[in-house]
Amino acid sequence: MFAEYNTDNFPFVYVTFSGKINSEEEFDDFLQSWLDLYHDQKDFSFIFDTREMSYPDLKYCIKMAFFIKRLRKESYHYLQKSLILVNDNRIKRLLDFIFTMQSPVAPVYLWLTEETDESIIHQKLLDVVDDDEDIIYIEPDKSFIPFL
Repeated sequence: MFAEYNTDNFPFVYVTFSGKINSEEEFDDFLQSWLDLYHDQKDFSFIFDTREMSYPDLKYCIKMAFFIKRLRKESYHYLQKSLILVNDNRIKRLLDFIFTMQSPVAPVYLWLTEETDESIIHQKLLDVVDDDEDIIYIEPDKSFIPFL
């Protein structure tokens, strides 16, 4: 499985990506797990760890943008914010591509880091500020090219 959800520290939901996406079904399972969190109707924040992720096929980036568009139609967004851990410029560029097509539904912070201490990562999510030099802030509802 390329994406593992961990809800042990809810409302922090830690999603660890590793390897490559092996099938459409695997990607759809990842999206369904996200929707399941919405169906629980409790506010939460994501910590996405992309640092062990292989470079995905571009079609999954497009599917992700359409998924965000679908989420935007929800009457309430339980997702409060996301912290995405990144250490690969190619992955960062794909995230830029996704958020250019469709802005996030909640604030997103890209953290260029190798940090592994979960307590520091959780604290970063709580204390993140837009002017951290190692943080890139992506504002919700502000697509650069909103064509989806």
